[in-house]
Amino acid sequence: MKKLLYCTLLLLVTSMFYQCSLLEDDGLTPIEKEREEINESLYSYQVLVWKYIKMLHKATYVNENVYPELLPIKEKLGNIENAVAVFRDGKSPAKIDGLDYVTFYNDLLEKKSFIEETDEDVLPSFLEFKDGKLKQKFTEEEKAQIKTTEHFLLSGMTMFVSKLGKDISLYEMMQVKMELIPESELKCLYRLFRGMLFFQKGMVYMTEEEFTQNITWLENNKEADFTNYYFYLKGKRFSQPQAHKVSLSMNYLLRGIDRLLIGEEDKEKAGLEDFQKFLNIMNQLGVQSELTLAIETYLHLKNEDSEKAIASLLKLKESNMLSKKEKNSIDESIRYLKDRKTGKVLNTVYDKYFLGKIITKYTWNVVSELNWKQFLKQQGFENADQFFEKIETSKEFIQNIEKYTTEEGIKETEKQLKEEGEKLWDKAKQVWDEN
Repeated sequence: MKKLLYCTLLLLVTSMFYQCSLLEDDGLTPIEKEREEINESLYSYQVLVWKYIKMLHKATYVNENVYPELLPIKEKLGNIENAVAVFRDGKSPAKIDGLDYVTFYNDLLEKKSFIEETDEDVLPSFLEFKDGKLKQKFTEEEKAQIKTTEHFLLSGMTMFVSKLGKDISLYEMMQVKMELIPESELKCLYRLFRGMLFFQKGMVYMTEEEFTQNITWLENNKEADFTNYYFYLKGKRFSQPQAHKVSLSMNYLLRGIDRLLIGEEDKEKAGLEDFQKFLNIMNQLGVQSELTLAIETYLHLKNEDSEKAIASLLKLKESNMLSKKEKNSIDESIRYLKDRKTGKVLNTVYDKYFLGKIITKYTWNVVSELNWKQFLKQQGFENADQFFEKIETSKEFIQNIEKYTTEEGIKETEKQLKEEGEKLWDKAKQVWDEN
């Protein structure tokens, strides 16, 4: 039960040290400002390369017999066969020479506007095909839902499995069309991940909205069955009531942390109420861990109950996951409490950021327990093993493009390219100079 709770917290807590602030008043509400900001910042360098690679791959499925109406888009993408050759015939990115990466990068820059402006979902989904062949003819509604599922799965895989980065994971989640998903356990899971990704970008009001929607739905649907989703963690199966309670507690906890970081007095009060609801559920389930002790300590400190806070801190100090420095910080907190310096502890060593650090360590220890391949196969990725290989190859490919096209990379590849010929070096240098 612990593993489920902490695994799903990963995306949120890795950015717990982010300090958010309100934007200047320009007539928009805080959440409207966040939506505007997140859309403007969606395309990072990595996201642009990732989307281009995906579009090239998807375009290989298009021909005169399969989605012929998409041939004009395929044509605009250029020499697709050469561009995706890196993923075929066992050829690894390490065997591609520097000039190939420079050429690819140049093509990417030439098509930058087209890549950003084109909805990749006009192209077919990987889930529509098996062994390179169309599984069946899908309705437009089925295709839209398949593509939304694909984006969600890729969001998790690029963050948890391949470590491609949170920008790519956020891009994928932003492509999920929530309106196409009926209210269900699956939609609750989507909102949970999306809320955590929003938090990583500092979009605290968008984060609060996601968790609030989940809490409302969970409180009104006590029969909701999450047992199938928890099966993908290496642990025992949960009963339906237990699984429901754990889901509700996670959303209370995440919303509580988010509300603390909003920084408004009423939000902090509501956040503390969320923490208490989280602890009430964990106590009902008989769960005590580093996480529950950290939250418990925080509440005792806010209530200025020194005796209980010290008891919780002493239990927390016994954790093997804490470093010597962190245990020293706990000792310092205990000394403050014993000296009865009211209010100082939360403003010094044991504050919401220290709390976040504890959560971060614990979630990283358990995230590897998630059986993504099994989950993918259940969602329609029959060839999940090969798909994971392609994602890892994409990661290496993206890293190599950066290596060969940055200022530092130029110095590294100059010797290699010069050895291949002055003409190749001149061509590469021209690309770099132009961009």
